[in-house]
Amino acid sequence: MENISYSTIKEIEEIEILRNKSSFNYTYDQATIESLKKHFALKDSLYILAKSNENFVAFCSTDRGWWEDNYFFIREILVDPNFQKLGLGQELMKRCIDHAKKSGAIGIVTETAFENIPMQKLCAKFQFQEWANPQWKEGITYKLMF
Repeated sequence: MENISYSTIKEIEEIEILRNKSSFNYTYDQATIESLKKHFALKDSLYILAKSNENFVAFCSTDRGWWEDNYFFIREILVDPNFQKLGLGQELMKRCIDHAKKSGAIGIVTETAFENIPMQKLCAKFQFQEWANPQWKEGITYKLMF
């Protein structure tokens, strides 16, 4: 996609760009921002911003904050509604998976709400498998083994 630049968040304060951004009835409120900041500090975490002409268009994060050993967790993929259906989510997912593989993980996991059909379709594109997560029943958990 033209005019989209990707950058890795290097400073924890940069996460504030997400405050009050929303998608699928989910808003990045104070609690969400604090959770992202907490996981940002984990070894090998990767937080990526996508911008168009210096304006926010998308964000993703992956980290080792999953409860099973040697898995990465895709914590967030958010694409501004004005930039959806352009392949940004797919590019961000690919970057998260590549990062986890390069970091020696055996797999990557993500969770999404039942109503988040675009994320479910994205997981299917990458051949994630639905997984019966004993710790979370409020949506769908997906795993991809490497």
